[in-house]
Amino acid sequence: MQKSYSNYLKAILWFVMFLATGCINNTLLKYIGNLMPPWQVAFYRCFFSAVTLLPFMFYHGLASFKTRHIGLHIVRGILFFVSMNLWSYGVQQTPIATATIVSFTTPLFVLFLAPFLLKERVTWPMWVATLLSFGGIFLALQPSSSAFVSSLLLLSASALFGLLDVLNKKQINQESMLRMLFYSSFFAAILFALPVAYSLTLPRMHALWWPPLCLGIGNNLHLYCLLKAFTLTSASSLAPFRYLELPLSVLLGYLFFQELPSNDIYLGAAVIVPCTLFIVYYQQSTSK
Repeated sequence: MQKSYSNYLKAILWFVMFLATGCINNTLLKYIGNLMPPWQVAFYRCFFSAVTLLPFMFYHGLASFKTRHIGLHIVRGILFFVSMNLWSYGVQQTPIATATIVSFTTPLFVLFLAPFLLKERVTWPMWVATLLSFGGIFLALQPSSSAFVSSLLLLSASALFGLLDVLNKKQINQESMLRMLFYSSFFAAILFALPVAYSLTLPRMHALWWPPLCLGIGNNLHLYCLLKAFTLTSASSLAPFRYLELPLSVLLGYLFFQELPSNDIYLGAAVIVPCTLFIVYYQQSTSK
């Protein structure tokens, strides 16, 4: 019992680190966006993410590069390329708190896609909770605001992240997580390199390496913390802590960009949070 409780506390710590790295990554995205175009930011994020994984790949030997599913890796790289483009632009044009609210919708898109791609059964209470959650998204994104189009780009990116999660779930038993991380960033960086080369423009030297390098490392650390948390306890037991990301993103947005979220953001969160928690715990109870 004591070991189980200790593992749970460690899992919470890893999960909070996962949330913190996500908020820091969004802050870096917004900061670097003042220095270079969104697609250039996304290129450096993917490039440094792949480069910083290379030492781990070589440590495990050349066999870690071998795969029988190169086509699926390319598809994942294309999806990652498109979603990172949309997310990078959206984060630069909207408050960080809005981006955080939209990120809560990724599990909803996974739920929507699961019956079609994973052949998983979704019951009517889960569909009702999902529809209510999208109503909360409508409230949070403020259709009458000037940033609505940018918010829709974030929502489109969240949908693609959900599709990536579904593909990862299909592939996780066939490939190592390290290989999946590397190839998605690698192929996305190749795609991003084309517009970077075509533009023939380089960011200012003081912005060239350290913020994107931190962003690439943060991208890998973000997922690593999540995986460490899930090896210690179930995803459902950590679900309530996910919403600590909202006050943290509000704090970072205010400290670095003097952003204060509108009341619509909190109203949308008041709908989305309980609905997504219901979906998590309903899935857990029906799977027993």
